[in-house]
Amino acid sequence: MEKQVDSRTLMMGKTLYIVIPYVKYEGKNGQKLSSMSKTFFEYLGIADMERIHSQILAWIFSSDCNALSESQKRDLVMNIFKLENVLEIKHILTESQRIDIIIETDSDLIVIENKLKSSQHSNQLERYVELFRKTHKVKPKFYFLTLIDEIVRDPNWKRISYTHIFNALQKIRLSENSHSVILTEYIAYLGKLSGLLIDFQNDSKKYDMVFLDGKKKKADKLNFLYKNEYERFIAENQLETILQKSFLTSLSLRIEKVNTFVTDTRGDALIDFHLKPNIYFGGKRFMTMIQLQNDVIKFAFLVADKYGSSRKDWIQGMIPKMLELSSENTFGYVKCNRPKTKAYISISKKLNRNYWHMNMDELVAFIEQEIDNGNRLTELLESKLN
Repeated sequence: MEKQVDSRTLMMGKTLYIVIPYVKYEGKNGQKLSSMSKTFFEYLGIADMERIHSQILAWIFSSDCNALSESQKRDLVMNIFKLENVLEIKHILTESQRIDIIIETDSDLIVIENKLKSSQHSNQLERYVELFRKTHKVKPKFYFLTLIDEIVRDPNWKRISYTHIFNALQKIRLSENSHSVILTEYIAYLGKLSGLLIDFQNDSKKYDMVFLDGKKKKADKLNFLYKNEYERFIAENQLETILQKSFLTSLSLRIEKVNTFVTDTRGDALIDFHLKPNIYFGGKRFMTMIQLQNDVIKFAFLVADKYGSSRKDWIQGMIPKMLELSSENTFGYVKCNRPKTKAYISISKKLNRNYWHMNMDELVAFIEQEIDNGNRLTELLESKLN
């Protein structure tokens, strides 16, 4: 499929011609970036900001946007959110009650939590459900908007993606006015995001910079000589960490032995594979897990409740036992990583190969073996506690 975003003519006293750089989409598997100028939003340096996307999406559905007719907006709402018989969009709110977007129609209350590059926090979604059910008579419909296929753990929420919104928007014939120029540029940016994500998911092996540059500051990336426009787009929009999460989320969906959790620290995504949840030490409940991040895999022992407010002194007594475990185990976990600030201690080993260079079947088999090793390490550790 190929689509070209052509120039738009605006009537402002005299005829003014504004040329929009074209976007070319190629291939059966999705969109690819072409050699093209940056979109307007990229030039402003705001294209990677979640709040900007929330405001633009709210504007698209509002009565202030003249790029679409009211009937097109109603159809768009029904298409994106899988609703029926929407007769009127009554109100649009952003950043209200800590919710990113609220759309009220004649029949539905749509609540959207927007996570372009970040992830859901602990029980954040559950708190929003409780809040809205207390304060609104109409039963809300909750939507979790993400760039990647993040797992939504609260069944009250339905996940929708930026690609889903792009696909819906690009099918609409826009009016010929200045607002259409803005919306055309926004659709072009979403097309670039969608195309990049598909290309990354199809061949993550060629994207070493995604997995190696997560810690870099944006200023340090500006003058770097990237191999191609894909890498430049990732760097300028600081998409490294969320793309790492996309890869690890795909891995988590393939692991059936244990519960998993994908998060990040200081720009590097990681995945936890939970092992034993109820190990009591010093009067507190602890757990074990296998953790994969960068080129390191760890067997970790950490407090299971309120980790964020935990203290390293809770776990000082575990240091000698984990040191013993690091010297005695036959699985290669030879380095003991002592507690820094939280109730967390681990033993680790270096990978001899980048995990994103493995094919998915190979990586799944590797992780499942390490989960088995982790269960054995848990047994050995518990024997030391007893």
